[in-house]
Amino acid sequence: MKLIKYFYFTMLVAAATSCQKVLDTNPTDFINPDAYYKTPEQLQSALNGIYNSLGTQEVYGNNYLYMFNTNTDESYGRIVELTTSYQYDAADPKNELFWKGLYVGIERANLLLSKVDNVTMDQTAKDVIKGQALFLRGFQYFMLVSNYGDVPLILTPTKSVTEVNVARTPMKDVYAQITKDMIDAEALLQTQTATVLGAGGKVTRTAVQGMLARVYLYMAGFPLKDTEKYKDALFWANKVVNPTGSTPEHALNPDYRDVFIKYAREQYDVKESMWELEFWGNNTGGVNLGNTYTGRFCGITCNDANKGFSSGSVNATRKLYASYQVNPLSNDKPNKASFDWRRDWNCANYTWGTGATAKKTNVTGTWVMNAGKWRREYEVVNPKDKNYTSQNFAFLRYSDVLLMLAEAENEVNGPANAYQYVNLVRKRAYGILYGNVIKHIAVTNGGSGYTSAPTVTINGGGGSGATAEATISDGSVTGITITSPGTLTVGGPYYTSAPTVTLIGGGGTGANATAIITEPDDADLSALQISSKSELLEAIKEERLRELCFEGLRRNDLIRWGKFVEDMKSFLAYANSNAGTATNITTAATKVSARNIFMPIPIHDIQLNNLLIQNPGY
Repeated sequence: MKLIKYFYFTMLVAAATSCQKVLDTNPTDFINPDAYYKTPEQLQSALNGIYNSLGTQEVYGNNYLYMFNTNTDESYGRIVELTTSYQYDAADPKNELFWKGLYVGIERANLLLSKVDNVTMDQTAKDVIKGQALFLRGFQYFMLVSNYGDVPLILTPTKSVTEVNVARTPMKDVYAQITKDMIDAEALLQTQTATVLGAGGKVTRTAVQGMLARVYLYMAGFPLKDTEKYKDALFWANKVVNPTGSTPEHALNPDYRDVFIKYAREQYDVKESMWELEFWGNNTGGVNLGNTYTGRFCGITCNDANKGFSSGSVNATRKLYASYQVNPLSNDKPNKASFDWRRDWNCANYTWGTGATAKKTNVTGTWVMNAGKWRREYEVVNPKDKNYTSQNFAFLRYSDVLLMLAEAENEVNGPANAYQYVNLVRKRAYGILYGNVIKHIAVTNGGSGYTSAPTVTINGGGGSGATAEATISDGSVTGITITSPGTLTVGGPYYTSAPTVTLIGGGGTGANATAIITEPDDADLSALQISSKSELLEAIKEERLRELCFEGLRRNDLIRWGKFVEDMKSFLAYANSNAGTATNITTAATKVSARNIFMPIPIHDIQLNNLLIQNPGY
């Protein structure tokens, strides 16, 4: 049900910034900006072109997420590639395309912003277009400065093919322009409730507020270390979570898994998903913009096109898997069940096999579990394309804003008020955001004579929706695995007392089991974790790992916390001590050095732009 059908804004950018080629021939398919930016429809088409630049394979369609963010302490590439494993250099084509793709988007934004005030149209509608263009320019510069450091800052359309010599602007000045663009945009845009823009992947006021919190956290951290900016991050995150004089527009989806199922099912959840990058179609004709990261590269291995092909190229690390709290009473083997429902969603404990027909195959090795966040079996677009998915990618989710608010509040005022926002994210992860669910089912009598696993039924206790499966050994029931803890919706119903568990069938008799339900504080951080600013910061770092894995944030999080190389070397030591039989786990961590804090300025631009200076180490 994608609401926006992007119209391709085909525009030949004549020398755009320091990233474009010098043309030695006259362009034949050039759209004259003076003739084009005349009507509201043309402005909207131009705006769609800016959004489209983010969704290309060169930027968020694949390269940024897969090529430059696969290998951290949360995930690793199943196949060693030079780019993904930090072995890229200034001549790397993926790096050049990423850089160029962002500057193409910036050039499009500069063109629109230079013309928007000349168009006669409804002022509110014009403000919304202008606000989006300002924000998108700021966001693309944010992507550049956070990945390359000092970058050329260009705020007007390119007028000549000879305008190629532009020096790098200091990071602090680029960030100043980013925040100016975004703050100006925030004043022009509307709320989610006032517009349907958010339902189509377009930017609204709260998305800008949340992204400003992220920008200021980056400014407060390494390498700028402008710690006063924590106050600004706190201000903007509070605008989203605790708005003055109004009800918050956003809330957590009670079921973490449902957040990502909705992306596959083409359903919008603007409460949780504050800004999505639109992908659609199955590349069979018409206007299509497919995504090769969500579900295709970063997905569960499958060769069956009907189920949804995935190369399963990104694996979760054992460190990520082990970071989720286990149920010590669990009898599951070889891996105990987790109280945290994110674990078995993010770290897929099955594949669909390698045959032409999908066959679910259990995976127990904690180094070889695919990143399972985006699952193609839930997709509704048919037929499914082998290499492209229509699953949207979330630039910003509400849980991220809660964790950013906790981090900023902790830095400014300490843990006393900050930890509550972490607990909200954790409560959702444990399924207890709005009530209690089933926590554990204990076998009190294994019975005898079972030739197959009996059916588990769960009734009473005031709740509903809980399901479980029994396992048997030597004729007795040896364990019960909860497959659903209950109905995870705002209204429930949730369990107020332990339900009755009944085991039926299987050819045996005598097996009994007892359910235990959660307590409201089961997911809360411990007293130690909230005892000091430093302890809470460590807890927030771990929570971001568990909550936001594979969403393209971990590498930059580690960088801004100031210990990227150290953390990767620590992960290397961990992997070497706990590697098991998996391969390629340590390749990237072995190659990481101080130069990888920033990516290289593309050699093409160094050769073209006489004022560009390369980053250290390249």
